[in-house]
Amino acid sequence: MNVAIGPMLFLWQKSQLDTFYHDVANSNADIVYLGETVCAKRRLSRIEDYLAWSHQLIEAGKQVVLSTLTLVESPLQIRELKRLCDNQSLLFEANDIAAVHILSERKRPFVIGPAVNVYNGYALAKLAQLGAIRWVMPVELSRDWLAAIKQEYQAVCDLPMEFEVFSYGYLPLAVSARCFTARHYDVAKDSCELVCQQHPEGLKANSQDGTELFTLNGIQTMSGQIYNLCQDINTLSEVASIARISAHQSQDLQWITAFMDDKNSIRPEGHVNGFWHRIAGMHVAS
Repeated sequence: MNVAIGPMLFLWQKSQLDTFYHDVANSNADIVYLGETVCAKRRLSRIEDYLAWSHQLIEAGKQVVLSTLTLVESPLQIRELKRLCDNQSLLFEANDIAAVHILSERKRPFVIGPAVNVYNGYALAKLAQLGAIRWVMPVELSRDWLAAIKQEYQAVCDLPMEFEVFSYGYLPLAVSARCFTARHYDVAKDSCELVCQQHPEGLKANSQDGTELFTLNGIQTMSGQIYNLCQDINTLSEVASIARISAHQSQDLQWITAFMDDKNSIRPEGHVNGFWHRIAGMHVAS
């Protein structure tokens, strides 16, 4: 099984990302996704920085994919997205339909990100006809659902398709036009001064009984627990060829070996795998 490092979902300083992507370049990861996917205001790193990291990673033998925003909110962001997609040297991950439209117009192959609502093989076949060559399954779907979609897709479409599964990290559950981190500090979104950089692993939101229910990450709502399919590698490899690791700290790169057919990995206490087993995501299936 190949291992992908997903786009950094949290707001890290450029110096921290320099170190992180240096470590990624020296790791056994096969694929690396780069780019800001959460909030267009996050500009601690520029597109020039992402391109520099991409060159470093390509020289290290990695496949690099440039990820687009999950929520495109303005004509300015559409124009910036079009300029970004003019880059002919990289594969793109489309995280909303605007990016799908732009990339298909340019007749460019692309990856469908997990934020795009694809829940059956017919929708996936349509996206394949537009240029999709890889699909990252929405995080709330199960192993059985993926198997059914694959079967449905192969029955109606003969175009090649790779299947990738979010396998480790805080699950990106939803995005909103409102910024929950800014709201926590009682500041307006338009004048937030990037307060989310104070929480490089997100801001915990607990239930009244103290359960870690969600992780707030700017306009993004994430799971309160870390999702981890390391002990589901057998069923994962049956239906997918790529496992995605979404890092929230540099030490997360140690999980790369856990998804390279390592049958001896142990899921730490507090990590969950419910969605994969078609139960509540915050639960653990035995």
